[in-house]
Amino acid sequence: MSTTAWYLRCSSEDVGESAVLVGDRGRVHLAAEIMDDAVLLNEDRGLTTATGWYAGQRITVSAFGMGAPIAAVVMHELSQLGVTRFLRLGTVMTVGDTKLGSFVVAHGAVRGESTSASYLPVEFPAVPDFALTREIESALAEAELPAVSGLYATYDGFYTDMFDTGFGARPVADRYADLARVGVVATDMETSALLVAARALGVQAGSLCLASVAGATNEKMPLPERVEAEGQLLRVGFTALAAAASRATPVGV
Repeated sequence: MSTTAWYLRCSSEDVGESAVLVGDRGRVHLAAEIMDDAVLLNEDRGLTTATGWYAGQRITVSAFGMGAPIAAVVMHELSQLGVTRFLRLGTVMTVGDTKLGSFVVAHGAVRGESTSASYLPVEFPAVPDFALTREIESALAEAELPAVSGLYATYDGFYTDMFDTGFGARPVADRYADLARVGVVATDMETSALLVAARALGVQAGSLCLASVAGATNEKMPLPERVEAEGQLLRVGFTALAAAASRATPVGV
């Protein structure tokens, strides 16, 4: 029996077993150009979604905008439609020695957002699926891209926790220095929530992001470099998901 998602407005027949979650809906259109036979499924509420084929595997790409609450909604709905494998592909701010333009693989995340607590208690760690993470790191190595693996820190308050405007309870620079001392390599607004929600939903999840903004200085990558890197990000992510799906398929099927 077909299931239709409340917000995404697509059905179980419309999606693949693997999905990419992106913030910017423009990345969905870019992904559709990279995939084969891509079909646009939905653009309602800005939740642009498309499904196509890459390396013989069917993959759905869905945009959530910004922030953990709506990212978790999109993951939750897709999991109800039958998606079993998720990869967040987006952007992060650098922490510590992470350089602009690096591709950052999450080995775990600090739960500084509130959404994950609605799925599992705060004592539960935000960790990715390890087999999927190995595929991500393998795809990055094969593509010979600059990569960093480590801990993310995820927050709800962009202008209070991540981007220094003088509005927060403490200087953001102090928070970034503390995070760097304990091995955090990047900050974002979604990863910890998605990793925890995935565990609660019984699906695989990983996070691979482009370091597009320097946390200490708020310097951005030049736009042409960022556009090229986002294309590389999608291709690496698709390669990792396709490899993971292929390994999960029983011989002879």
